Amino acid sequence: MDLALIENLMRMLEQSSLQELDVNDGTTRIRIAKKRTLELDDDLGQDTPDATPAEPAEQGPHRILSGMTGTFYRASAPGVPPYVTEGARVEDGQRIALIEAMKTFNPVECDIAGTVLRILVEDGQSVSVGMPLFEIDAS
Repeated sequence: MDLALIENLMRMLEQSSLQELDVNDGTTRIRIAKKRTLELDDDLGQDTPDATPAEPAEQGPHRILSGMTGTFYRASAPGVPPYVTEGARVEDGQRIALIEAMKTFNPVECDIAGTVLRILVEDGQSVSVGMPLFEIDAS
């Protein structure tokens, strides 16, 4: 494993507005995510109520989000069957689409095993960072 590559990827992620970076060269997969923290504004001089556990959010299907801005493609080429269809079983790490950015085709990989419930974007549609692409039922 190339530690210099990992350090460069970490530096690139830190300097970008992305929250997560996922790189796969076919043999090695590297996923790096920024740590999310909750910041409280203590400068207001207000007393804050004791923290009480929030009610659990309604659990919905898992969403696969776009990691970049580009053009979404369901298949590797025109006329070729799509990587996945609604109702298909998918595995963690499986390629499920492509996003073309700067004339480079970047794989979209499933990050959980399950069943594709919905494909949320059309083939050839422009997508942006954080845009939901797929809904996956993890059960």
